[in-house]
Amino acid sequence: MESYHRKFTPGGKPTLFAALLFCVLIPSFVFAQGTDSLFDFTSDVRLFTAYAMMNAGSGMGEWRHAGMDSVRLELRSDLAGRIDSSFQDSIHEFNRSHGRVLETYEYALLTDGPPDFRLNYNPNTTGIPEDSVKSDSALSDLLAKFYADANVPHLWKKYRPIIQAEDDSLRSFSVPAMADIISYCNLDSNYFSKNTRHIHFQYMPLIPYFTSLAVRVNGEIYVIIGPQESKSDRSMLYYDLLHQVAGPLIGSDTVDVERLSPLYNSVKSRIDLRRGNWKTLMIDCFAEAIDIRMEQTLYGLDSSAVWRSLMNEYKRGLILCPAIYINLGGYEQSEMSFTDYYPTLIKRISLDNQLRHWKEYWDRQ
Repeated sequence: MESYHRKFTPGGKPTLFAALLFCVLIPSFVFAQGTDSLFDFTSDVRLFTAYAMMNAGSGMGEWRHAGMDSVRLELRSDLAGRIDSSFQDSIHEFNRSHGRVLETYEYALLTDGPPDFRLNYNPNTTGIPEDSVKSDSALSDLLAKFYADANVPHLWKKYRPIIQAEDDSLRSFSVPAMADIISYCNLDSNYFSKNTRHIHFQYMPLIPYFTSLAVRVNGEIYVIIGPQESKSDRSMLYYDLLHQVAGPLIGSDTVDVERLSPLYNSVKSRIDLRRGNWKTLMIDCFAEAIDIRMEQTLYGLDSSAVWRSLMNEYKRGLILCPAIYINLGGYEQSEMSFTDYYPTLIKRISLDNQLRHWKEYWDRQ
């Protein structure tokens, strides 16, 4: 399933910002820097190789009307003379013939990287069934062949400084973004360090504009951020970090998640949900609603701008986003942590009301 994140800019004008769902993968290189040792800003050649191969196979579209990022266009031009049509055909054939469990970039993080991209993970700690991973194991050969045929070491030497410079620019936003979330959600100061060993921020110009992906890697998190038109600030990290707050709550809630699950079929009847399930959709809804509320405060946005953003997310399938946002008022008055207030908030959401609102909304369209 894909979800779409609406990001505000200080002027109140929103720009489209997409986010995909969490997967559980393997550990990666750890980089510590001073007091923010929780964060890692080291660019990863595995991700670069995976996304370069996806571009070579003509995969991935573009959200931005003006077209792709200049770095992405340049790389695709570089690849045009290195990868022949037969290799592109092999990528397309693989995608057609396999019931893909993992995305290419997810699989790449399950490997030990170049030059062979051999699987190197512990199935007991990944949370992904071993059979599911092995069903995509032919990707190792594709990645290795692409790495050699496209001369990725040369490409990496060319593009890594560009990517690393952007990764480094995210450094100044990471600690303030985490502090904002800890403050709003009234969490322990060590909440993130207690729940993950490291958070790896990865800028990736080879994916569509406004796209953000969060990937859990054996207790560590990769936040992969695509190019943006707006000036970067700490709010661009809210959505993905908020998954770390919403995810454990939804994951441990069986009663109310099940109670509201009929909403999923209603959403699927209107929206193309290609990945995920009801729990992951609920996590998206909570992360988005809280993000919108935090950005409203950060930018001093008026209620009409906020409601437009909520309804944009609603029509894209985040069916609980407005209801959660409305109930955040009660949370803010409670002086409780969001973790403690969650049971009260979720019980205030009526299944019948949400089903009726969803039907009425689409009847008006």
